[in-house]
Amino acid sequence: METIKAFYQKHKAVIWFVPKSLILIVLWKPVLTVVAALVLSGLAYLLIAGPFKKYENPIRDVSVLKKGDIVLTGHTSVFASLPIQVSNALTRKLRHRFWTHAAVYKGDGKLIEAVPKGGIVVSDISDVLQRGGLVRAFRHKYLKDEAVIDELLRKCEEKRGSSYGFLGLLFFVISSFVPVSFNFVFDNVIIDKWLRFENKYFCSELIVDSFDDIGHSISPFDGWRVKPTDFISNPLLEPVNP
Repeated sequence: METIKAFYQKHKAVIWFVPKSLILIVLWKPVLTVVAALVLSGLAYLLIAGPFKKYENPIRDVSVLKKGDIVLTGHTSVFASLPIQVSNALTRKLRHRFWTHAAVYKGDGKLIEAVPKGGIVVSDISDVLQRGGLVRAFRHKYLKDEAVIDELLRKCEEKRGSSYGFLGLLFFVISSFVPVSFNFVFDNVIIDKWLRFENKYFCSELIVDSFDDIGHSISPFDGWRVKPTDFISNPLLEPVNP
């Protein structure tokens, strides 16, 4: 009896994944109908109301930034990174639609970030500003030790050369359109193993994993589950005043 119980405890996520998935397959038509309705409503909401939402106080002077700050970037246009903006409009307030990317500030005008072209790279924040991009930033409320912040940056840079986590981006978009009652699809070890690839990072995943690496976790979730806009409401972070 104990052997059966131990087997169940060890494999219950996989065991329950099968019947839950069968339920989803049976209900695929109504689920797809709901998803399609969400996508279309989110797109309409963004295209109609989005242009009237402006971010009035972006960072223009990078001297206000410090090493280790989490930098969010985005654009005023509703068509820039459209799928992510639709996701933001559905899962966040419309005023947060802009923020489609996250990076870590290295200092001296440099960002460490995960981008589709190049993977983990070091880039100039001035490039974002010169293209008319929007910038805001968040700082850890309690992490003040410069040695620890330097270790954070080192952990980020250690990942240079790693690939971009496109599956994390896919999860970001799809999970926004799946009804909450079907979120169990993502909460199992099969999906977890599928999306947590070694040496592949989505932009916010790079940040969350690097904080985990130094023993200062900023999220209770795996990095691939965290969206750039999640940093806005993170209780461990505070906004950087422009």
